[in-house]
Amino acid sequence: MGEDVLHLRNGDLSVDVSRFGGSLLSGMYRGTPFLKPTPTAGLASRRFGAEASFPLVPYGNRIEANVFDFGSKRFSMQPNTADPCCLHGDGWLAEWEVLSQSCCEVALRYVHHQNPSGPYAYNAVQTILLDGDALTLGLTVTNTSHDPLPFGLGFHPFFPRTPQTRLMTKARRFWTERSGHLPDAPTSIPNHLDFADARTLPPHWLNNAYDGWCGEALIDWPEHGLGLTVITDGPFDCFMIYSPDADADFFCLEPMTHLPNAHNMPAGSGLVTLEQGRSLSGSIVLRPTVLPG
Repeated sequence: MGEDVLHLRNGDLSVDVSRFGGSLLSGMYRGTPFLKPTPTAGLASRRFGAEASFPLVPYGNRIEANVFDFGSKRFSMQPNTADPCCLHGDGWLAEWEVLSQSCCEVALRYVHHQNPSGPYAYNAVQTILLDGDALTLGLTVTNTSHDPLPFGLGFHPFFPRTPQTRLMTKARRFWTERSGHLPDAPTSIPNHLDFADARTLPPHWLNNAYDGWCGEALIDWPEHGLGLTVITDGPFDCFMIYSPDADADFFCLEPMTHLPNAHNMPAGSGLVTLEQGRSLSGSIVLRPTVLPG
């Protein structure tokens, strides 16, 4: 299997990759983190939420009551963490195989066999590439089950949060949150949560979905003179933003191809039906830059 932690470097850019969870443990640019480093060493996904970033496959976020209807069948699933709902799929809690590795690129594979905990069987391949000053994360999932099933993809990065951290991104709608950390109702974006113009994060709990996303975001850390551009390639129409409060040292902006709990929402929530052998792919590019003085 090789080493548990893989170190990639290209010029000023470096990342540490763990086979556990197919996760990133750190992302650094000129010695400054643009992903929140994890204190674990190669065991990130064995500590819930400790990663600097992890892939979401074959779906992201929660499935309410751990059941969903699709076609003429009802599918049941088992919780995969202490959360009562199935959370973030399987890949982030599994060991990935190294397919190839160089100084600035690695390809990982995770094979999930159908089992009593749920209906999904699939192969997932993730590529992590440092090209110049850009980090590209690519993810492909292929349905290997006999049933056509709804699939989704996403990424769950943890970004450093400082008092002056600014976020800028555009979306069409905002989803309120109800009990169980599930989306409630779509609404227009509240002024204080509209990041169409760069603004600092609110000081209170924030755990909401946005859809109709432009697929791009800018993050600035003025204290460190560092900025980050996030650009998606693929059907990433949604994102989740999670921030516990102003005292937290991180926040999450999670590109997703679908809404949370899309399995139990009307058609058009972003999941893609894959027949056996069919695939869904997407990627994101994280490009750190030095802020102008």
